[in-house]
Amino acid sequence: MKLPGPPTADPVETSPPADPPPASLTAPPSVETLVETPSRRQQPNDRLSRHPEWLALSLAAAAWIGLALTLGWFGSSWGLPSGHHHGPDVPAGAHMHSIDGQLLSWLLMVIAMMLPTAVPHLRYLGFNTRRSRRQRALAVFTLGYLAVWLAPGMLLATVPAPMPAPVLAVAVLAAGAWELTPIKRRALRGCCRTMPVGFAGPSADAAAVEYGLRHGAVCLLVSGPAMAALMLAGHPWWATVALAVVMAAQKLLTRPERWRAAVALGWLASGLAVAGMAAVGAA
Repeated sequence: MKLPGPPTADPVETSPPADPPPASLTAPPSVETLVETPSRRQQPNDRLSRHPEWLALSLAAAAWIGLALTLGWFGSSWGLPSGHHHGPDVPAGAHMHSIDGQLLSWLLMVIAMMLPTAVPHLRYLGFNTRRSRRQRALAVFTLGYLAVWLAPGMLLATVPAPMPAPVLAVAVLAAGAWELTPIKRRALRGCCRTMPVGFAGPSADAAAVEYGLRHGAVCLLVSGPAMAALMLAGHPWWATVALAVVMAAQKLLTRPERWRAAVALGWLASGLAVAGMAAVGAA
């Protein structure tokens, strides 16, 4: 009897080995073949897209230059209209006052000193708006923001500046007292609040304008008295720079309420110094 042997496997047909893939498919792509890599011409635009506030900051820098030239911080007014200009032909205590020059100085001061403090809100608006209309949204926000500051500027433009030392001392002391009021404390907290904005269309433009108006009103409560005192003082360059630094720190640093007492003491010291100078001059 023949015993069954182990099953035999069916013959498998073998095919010749396939040709190796071309080297162009197996080799890693070179830098030149990476189409997705941005070119050098695209890189600056990419950097600007990550900083939608660049145009507003450029406008603020131009306003600083215009303010310096208009007020003659460099020794000459360069022929620009100024609300107050003291030169060799102007006797001590006299000033040349013009409403249009004062209003121009006020607007330049607001753009230079206040617009940079709104950078967090400009970035929020820019990144929540369609990329193709970012600068448009930021432009209408800025118009709404500046519109709030226009009304007090028109009022202050009718006041001759610089004011006499006693009046200026009262204005400085009032600005210092404002730092300790509950209204200022609530306004500082309101500087960090945002609002819903539209992504595209007319509703987005309306929301951007409303956003600018609301934030401008909050900033007016925060810095309005200090800006008015600076306006009445005649915009000395050292006081303008110092106040710009203080207001930026109050609005951009965390927990701004911690600085209210120090800022109030600074205003108090400035007011006493002005009052002392007035008393010495009267004697």
